[in-house]
Amino acid sequence: MLAETHHRLLSSLHASTTTSTRRTRSQSSNKSGFVSFTARRLRFGTKRNTSRFRAWGKPISSSTTKDETTTETLRKDDDDEEKGAVFQGVYEFAKHRCYYERKGDLRKAKVHVIFLHGFGVGTFHYRKQLNALGGDEEVCAWSMDICGQGKSWPRSGEDVRDFEYSMDSWRDQVEYFVREVVLKSSTEEAKVKVVLAGNSLGGKLALYVAATSEDITDGIILLNATPFWGFLEKRVRFLTKENEFIVKLTQPYWDNFRSKENVRRLLTLVYADKTKIEESLIESIIEPTENEFAIRAFISTFTSPKASRLSYDEMLETIRDRNESMFFKVALCYGREDPWVVPLWGQRLKRVIKNATYYELSPSGHCPNDETPEAVNAVVRSLLDEWFLNTTTTSVRRTLPKQIDGVSIELVDGSPRNVFEKVDYWKDTFVSKLLSSSSA
Repeated sequence: MLAETHHRLLSSLHASTTTSTRRTRSQSSNKSGFVSFTARRLRFGTKRNTSRFRAWGKPISSSTTKDETTTETLRKDDDDEEKGAVFQGVYEFAKHRCYYERKGDLRKAKVHVIFLHGFGVGTFHYRKQLNALGGDEEVCAWSMDICGQGKSWPRSGEDVRDFEYSMDSWRDQVEYFVREVVLKSSTEEAKVKVVLAGNSLGGKLALYVAATSEDITDGIILLNATPFWGFLEKRVRFLTKENEFIVKLTQPYWDNFRSKENVRRLLTLVYADKTKIEESLIESIIEPTENEFAIRAFISTFTSPKASRLSYDEMLETIRDRNESMFFKVALCYGREDPWVVPLWGQRLKRVIKNATYYELSPSGHCPNDETPEAVNAVVRSLLDEWFLNTTTTSVRRTLPKQIDGVSIELVDGSPRNVFEKVDYWKDTFVSKLLSSSSA
C-alpha cells in the first residue's frame, strides 16, 4: 500500500541475509479443460483454456455450488441478483481460489468496468462503486481480489510455493479474469467495451495490462495510480517466502504492520477526511491477514522483482501511442491531498499522455474511491457517457457537477502549480529537449 514500507522491509531483509483487435479476444482459447468458475447460480460456468495460461494449472471439473465465503451483509437469496443485489463468485487461477463481485445486467450492459484494488485492501474497497454504477443497465461493474489479497488465496502450502506474488503474476490474473470471466459472461462479447479502473497498485496494474494485452481493453481510469512497485531487478536468492529464517525474522514486523493501531495510523495518513475511516474498513483490511498463508504472500509481494515486460515509462509510452489513435481512452481521477502519490505524479503522466482527461478531487486523499465515492462515481459515469454511451438513443448525458458533498471536481490540464512541481516540469522539459537534439 505504500512504497515507504516496501523500502524499509527490503532494507531489513537485505541486511539480515547480507545480499490485435477485440474479436481476437477469444481466439487465444483452445478446447482443453482448465478452469471452473464456482459462484452462486453462475450461469456462465464453463471449462476453457488459453495457451498462454497453461502453466498456471490443471483441468478442474465445473461446479455451481454456492460461495460459502460471502459476508453476511452480501449473502442473498438466489433471486436477489435480478433485484439489484451484488453477485459474488469465485474462479480458479494458478491453484488459487479467486474471489470477485459484480453488479449489473450482463445481457444489456454495453460497458464492463473492472475495478482493481490497491495493496492491503480488496473488493470491499469498491462496494460504493458497484452499488452506484452497477445500477445502470448499460454498465456492469466488477471488482476482483488479486492473489494473496482479500479473499483470493491458495488451497495448500504447496500451491504457495509454486506462485510468486508479483506484478507479472497479477497482470496475468487480471488478463485471465477479463478474458475468461468478464468477456465470456457477455452475450455480445465482440461489441462490449472493457474499462480497467485502478487505485494505487491497482492503477499501475491497469496500465500494465492495458499496455501488454491491447485486444481486451478499451480504456483505463487511474485513481491515484502508484508509479512505483518493486525495487529489485530480479529475485534475490535468499529473500524468499520459503526461507523459514526470513519468515521468523518478518513475523514481529508483520504482526505490528497488520495491527489495528497501525492500520488506523496508515489510513489516517492517506485519508484527507479522517471521519471516513470506518471501523468496518479497518476490520476488512485486517481480516485477510489472518489467512495461514498471508505472511508468506506478504514476503513474496515485497521481495518480488519489478514488472518484467515493460518499465513504468514504457507502459506510459505504449498507452500514449494507443491513446493518440483516439480509439483507446485514458482518464485520471486523483485526490489532490494524497501525501504518497502527490499531484506531481499525475502531472507527469498527463505530460506523457497529453490527450488524457485529468480530474482532481479536493479534499480527497490516496483512496478517493472510498473516501469521496460520490465524486468518483460521478466522474466515472460521465467518462463512460462521453466515451461509449452518448451515441445511443437510450443514454442521457449527465452533466458533471463542479462539487459533490463538499468535494470539488476540477478538470485540470496538468500544469505545475507550486515550486516543486515547476522544478519537475522544467527538468522534464530540459531532458526532452536534450534527447530531441541528440537524436536529430
